[in-house]
Amino acid sequence: MTMRAGLWTGLPDLERAEFRYQVVACPEDVDVLIAALGRPECNDGMLEHFARDLDADGESDHNLVLAVRGPWGYLNYVDDDFTGWPKGDPDAPYVDERYTDFPPGVGLRLPLFREVLLEFLATARRPTTVDWYDEADLFHEWRVQRMALREA
Repeated sequence: MTMRAGLWTGLPDLERAEFRYQVVACPEDVDVLIAALGRPECNDGMLEHFARDLDADGESDHNLVLAVRGPWGYLNYVDDDFTGWPKGDPDAPYVDERYTDFPPGVGLRLPLFREVLLEFLATARRPTTVDWYDEADLFHEWRVQRMALREA
């Protein structure tokens, strides 16, 4: 099976920002993707699986937003039936950047992050390697935390 990763680099400088695609078709490609996401200039990425259906407009029926910050891999899974984050390591810090944000505790250590991406590559479905928070479970709490952080 094959996926397409799109990576944003250079944000928040919109003059220099670039969005580039790369194919992800095997475990080695997943490793290359994780390394690319971990580069300081890489903001975040998105992942689309080619084995998934398209909607009426020809757009993908799902999206996986990805980021790597240090030893942590972050993702947000969206499809017609679910929007949310993995139940990650409680020690995983939040990511609250201009174009990328993830609540605290949803980050995965990179070996588990890799395993989740490999499962998605193999199945084209939301991975079961981890449990998930529905967006509604965390959205209000995360919004309150973000507001408090910005006021501090």
